[in-house]
Amino acid sequence: MLNKRKIFFYVQHLWGVGHVYRATRVAKALSNHGFEVHLIWGGTRIEGFDFSSITVHYLTPVRSNDVSFSKLVHGDGSEFTTVDQGKRAQNLLELFEKIQPDVLITEAFPFGRRQMRFELLPLLERAKASSSVSLIAASIRDIMQEGRKEKRVLESVNLVHDFFDLILVHGDPGLIRIEETLQGADQFADKIRYTGLVLPEPSDNPVESEFKCDVLVTVGGGAFGQKLTHTALEAMNYSKTFPKNWIVSAGTELAEEDFQSLLDRCPAGMRILRYIPNLANVMRHTKVSVSHAGYNTVGDILRAGCAAVLNPYADGKETEQLRRSMMMQDLGLAKVILPEALTPENLAIAVDEASVMTPDAIGFDTQGAEKSAKIIEDCLKNNP
Repeated sequence: MLNKRKIFFYVQHLWGVGHVYRATRVAKALSNHGFEVHLIWGGTRIEGFDFSSITVHYLTPVRSNDVSFSKLVHGDGSEFTTVDQGKRAQNLLELFEKIQPDVLITEAFPFGRRQMRFELLPLLERAKASSSVSLIAASIRDIMQEGRKEKRVLESVNLVHDFFDLILVHGDPGLIRIEETLQGADQFADKIRYTGLVLPEPSDNPVESEFKCDVLVTVGGGAFGQKLTHTALEAMNYSKTFPKNWIVSAGTELAEEDFQSLLDRCPAGMRILRYIPNLANVMRHTKVSVSHAGYNTVGDILRAGCAAVLNPYADGKETEQLRRSMMMQDLGLAKVILPEALTPENLAIAVDEASVMTPDAIGFDTQGAEKSAKIIEDCLKNNP
């Protein structure tokens, strides 16, 4: 029996957690295709992931101190020093040498996670020089941060030319093409492969009564964006169509004291939960979904085919969610409330207007995890 080919899949979450879900789905698809998958986890641990069939290696956890991503800190908030960086970079190289992978995949880098260059550049150098590595790939979402400085664009383009064989774009070009938001993409177009959207498998399982509602408000992990949950507490009473039967999912990353504060303010007719399992399936039985406009949430909305209100996260620098939400509105699949317009009254109006929308069944490619694995498999066959 031939030995399985090994995948070394580097994933680092610094603030939000959406891309970790996407990467894990791709990792499991690779495992299903017969690869031995090693997921290198660089952020804080998150409960609720199914890691069956893949091996997870936890590095010393590091995260950003805020959404500006200007400073790295330990999980407890203490400074992640240059000494700490050196130790983690060495541990990462030792792990690479121990596994001796055939494929290296970096999530987001070299178009994101620039803060992690202290360990990713040595890793890429080692992989490029390794006799075992046949393929180096980047795994990225379909909409990237816009308006990057020219020197940053040039840096990414040079890294692609120097190290990467393949850029996996987890999207459907019928929705949006990567060159619309990724500056410099035209300079490595030959390395780009669209995989389709990476979504959870659809489920026909019945929805438990505790998750059934008319309006479902979600904020992902809940590490940021709690203005939406607080606004929803008051918005329900302004809704003419749905004056009750709302659920607010506050997120697993919200501090316990903040979660208790939400519970204390919860009005009659509303339920506040930490987490909604199998979100896309719950959305199928929901009249209106209210959320930010991250990759995974919008993917769940597309999968469910439910009416939606999107409140994109945008702090003046972040552009991805704004672009994604406007794309959905232009397609007639959502109502959008911009951050500066988010009030209880406006949210209620948007929910009422969305309630009469009848989004068509999804017609976009949703087999992103499976196709990612197939693309890597085919590349290795052509480059044994």
